[in-house]
Amino acid sequence: MRLTRRAALSGTGAALVAATARPAFGQTQTMAALIAAAKAEGGVVVDGPPYDAVRNAFVDGFSRAYGIPVSYISSGSSQSGARVRAERAAGKYLLDVFISGPDTPIFTFLPGGWLDKVEPVLVAPDVIDKRKWKDGHLWYADPNNTILRVQQFVVPELAINTKYVHPRDVSTWRALLEPKWQGKIAAKDPTITGAGASLTSYFYIEFGPEFVKGLYVNQKPTLTRDQRQAAQWLADGTYPILVGADYASLVQFQKLGYPLQPVFPTDGPSVLSGGFGNVCLVNKAPHPNAAKLFINWLAGPAGETAYSLATQALSLRTDLKYEGLPSFVFPQKGTKYMDTYDWKFVTEQRDQALAKVRELLNQ
Repeated sequence: MRLTRRAALSGTGAALVAATARPAFGQTQTMAALIAAAKAEGGVVVDGPPYDAVRNAFVDGFSRAYGIPVSYISSGSSQSGARVRAERAAGKYLLDVFISGPDTPIFTFLPGGWLDKVEPVLVAPDVIDKRKWKDGHLWYADPNNTILRVQQFVVPELAINTKYVHPRDVSTWRALLEPKWQGKIAAKDPTITGAGASLTSYFYIEFGPEFVKGLYVNQKPTLTRDQRQAAQWLADGTYPILVGADYASLVQFQKLGYPLQPVFPTDGPSVLSGGFGNVCLVNKAPHPNAAKLFINWLAGPAGETAYSLATQALSLRTDLKYEGLPSFVFPQKGTKYMDTYDWKFVTEQRDQALAKVRELLNQ
């Protein structure tokens, strides 16, 4: 059985319990004025992840909270950058809020001058209360606090089929270089650009060029950009070791009874992702007040509950209660992590390391 990430997200049985079912901040004067202005605009246009669960969470949740309809564009990717560029060239300003991973906001929307700073529009008490956020502060993707970050979770970059491999046999990344694993590894294509390059860059930064060459050349792994195919190979034992696992697919195959297990090697930091957790306020928006209200709703407990459940990802808020999510996605105190959505990693380290990897692999 093959599972797409879309199916994995929509088919999960995990639940997340809201701290509150409705916004608790609607009675403040600032919020009351914003709500009234947003309702007068009659709608909001949001471009976000290409998952039906997210569409439903946004359309139903925001409309239920404020009676304002959401027009949802299912993209959240580089395609959005090309579309918005073409629209603006034609003098059209059609988008209010953009939600995605790090690359399109940071490398397209931000330098294009298409964003207003999100920090000044965060006014809901439940949002600006820093005690409700990890490490006691709101999170931003850039130094100028233009792009809000709302998600962070641990990703299992290494997974095994325990029918064929014991976890202790691959307790370190370097153990993958043992001759017995040659030809038994499936791996995400190390030359993928953008956010997909994080793992490759991580290897180069943490272990150097010889490790990269040893893993991707000497071990003769089967490379793929198809995450569902990789998970299928792991499940049926075609390749009992998977480097660059998709955790949603991994969990779904576990639920189907396959003996799959994530492994967190001890000779390097574990990896943090931010998923589709970057939230942008588009300037010259057709519904500016509704856009501001939507972002405040999304960053609040009700919106974050709906979004985290839809994406099966952890919020950076600390006041949500989760049920059914795999334990490995929760960061642990005392464990070292590499945040692959950190500004310096995304803008300075990741692509430089990838360029060296491509040269090393003659790509």
